Amino acid sequence: MKLKYILPAAAFACSCFMTSCVKDLEVNNVNPQQVSNFNEDYIFNKIYGNLVLTGQTGPNGDSDLDDIDEGTSNMIRQLWNANELTTDEAHCFWNDPGLPEFNHNAWSDSHPMMKALYYRLMFGVTICNFYLDNATGGDAATKQKRAEARFMRALHYYYLMDLYANPPFLTTLSSENAPQIMRADLYAFLESELKDVIGEGSSDEILADARTTNYGRADKAAGYLLLARLYLNSEVYTGTAHWSEAKTYADKAIGTSYKLCTTPNNGFSPYQLLFMGDNDTNGAQDEIILPALHDGDKTQTWGGSLFLIASMYNVDEVADLDLYGATKADGTPVTGFGTSENWAGIRARKQFVQAFFPKANKDSDVPQGAQKDVVAKAGDDRALFFTKEHTLNMTDETKWTSGFTYVKFTNIHADGTSSHHAGGQYVDTDFPMLRLAEAYLISAEADARLNGGTCTAEGYNRIKALHDRANLTATNPLKNQTTFTLDDIIKEWSREFGFEGQRRMHLIRFGMYGGQSAYTWQWMGGSENGTQFDARFNIFPIPNSELNANRNLKQNEGF
Repeated sequence: MKLKYILPAAAFACSCFMTSCVKDLEVNNVNPQQVSNFNEDYIFNKIYGNLVLTGQTGPNGDSDLDDIDEGTSNMIRQLWNANELTTDEAHCFWNDPGLPEFNHNAWSDSHPMMKALYYRLMFGVTICNFYLDNATGGDAATKQKRAEARFMRALHYYYLMDLYANPPFLTTLSSENAPQIMRADLYAFLESELKDVIGEGSSDEILADARTTNYGRADKAAGYLLLARLYLNSEVYTGTAHWSEAKTYADKAIGTSYKLCTTPNNGFSPYQLLFMGDNDTNGAQDEIILPALHDGDKTQTWGGSLFLIASMYNVDEVADLDLYGATKADGTPVTGFGTSENWAGIRARKQFVQAFFPKANKDSDVPQGAQKDVVAKAGDDRALFFTKEHTLNMTDETKWTSGFTYVKFTNIHADGTSSHHAGGQYVDTDFPMLRLAEAYLISAEADARLNGGTCTAEGYNRIKALHDRANLTATNPLKNQTTFTLDDIIKEWSREFGFEGQRRMHLIRFGMYGGQSAYTWQWMGGSENGTQFDARFNIFPIPNSELNANRNLKQNEGF
């Protein structure tokens, strides 16, 4: 199937049972067991569509979830908010309910965005359970799709475990309230389930070999990489480290037919290609293992990649600037960002900028200009900051120009073609849920942790491969660095994966998040210079609406 183009046809005939039936963020039509017709293709597509789509009919108007703005209920948008706005990378100056609490690390069990993400993830689990309860048969195609549904369920449960620790747990539809599962037990389930679908268990429901199924569908490389991520954070989730296993499965992913995107295209750097409107065809598809598929004409949403593009740009600043250093076929510079939407809300915190400019403390320490100017000074293609008329220090968190912006995602097409959406609003940029570079960094970090905190030659070469792709120049001190320690690696996670919705879990793993005072960032804990916040914020609370509806659940400690 050409999944990307089938997604909008999946008019999901039955929204699904959650763990509770409540008016606050309740799922519409909560009993799918009353639906007489099961359309396997529709529901299979909805499993993947839940990463991007928010309802039945487009960007708004028929939402999967009640009592929240539909665009705000988008899974990628809320995963990003939870994992970036709460860290040293990003800050949003909008005053939408929930955003100040994310910015300041001060949420409660009634936080609206944390609640929306919880129900979006549980909705995804339910779709997978619904599919698995009904899609039966012994043919190879069905078994592969069942393996994909199990993988996607594991992905949703992974986020629930990482964020909420002890969620309700069901692997089949039920009219009973779901029991609660403890984090370590959910970890064990995920470990077993992922091994099963990559062919290391007893099941004959196995993911396709890497790159032998359609782009956009999960294959064995996705299973290897999610397992590697699980093992990398094992000490956080279970109290027991599994560095060797993390390295093993990261190396398995690296050993597949995926490869780093390393070839420039029409003046765009390989790194920039990963986050452009044609990243399904411009060479980035060689690296992106699991994309959340976007098509401006057929998968319209106010979240997803549109959110990541529009919220980083202000049209008054960038429309007439040569942002990229690339030119069109007629020789004119490429400008703009590929959508008519420009919301101007999210900026980079100073500590993120310092990952590229370690000595930066004042505006003059970083070039004032567009991305190409900052990239040239940093000697690193990943330093995609827009700094013109912005300040490095975010002295006023409510002012757009207080703080640089990080304009990593665009809807520009490297081949010069236009966005698929005729109106120019909605974007084609696939969001990389899993990409191969993560396996390189997991392998390097696990290597360092297994060897006293410093990479061996193998781990060093993993990081060196990312530096080579980022086109580090001789003026960048990292170019000639001969060893990499864990202190280097936590910065490398930010340089390579900045603004990709991962930062929170890395800071927690390194002991640099809640419950410590050695590392602070601007507006951490609500003060300009940063202040400590409690370790209980290392996980999110179970929403109070869910606790009221399901008496099997107990709140996470401290809430």
